[in-house]
Amino acid sequence: MHDTAVVAERGKTAVAVVTAEFEVLANTMAANAGRPGLRVHVLPYPLETLSEEAVREIARAHWPLVLKTLGATE
Repeated sequence: MHDTAVVAERGKTAVAVVTAEFEVLANTMAANAGRPGLRVHVLPYPLETLSEEAVREIARAHWPLVLKTLGATE
């Protein structure tokens, strides 16, 4: 969160990617860093118990959404 907040503070588009377990913490950390509106993209939790293929499917599904949040796609 710190690095994402620093990037956003410098005027760059930024999004933090976290699992659902850390969503509240991520938003709290962003607010504490003076960036309460920092974009946070949430992945499902848990990932570590899933097969590699399942994690890759989740990544493929979420990556376009992250790019859209960053303004890299329409």
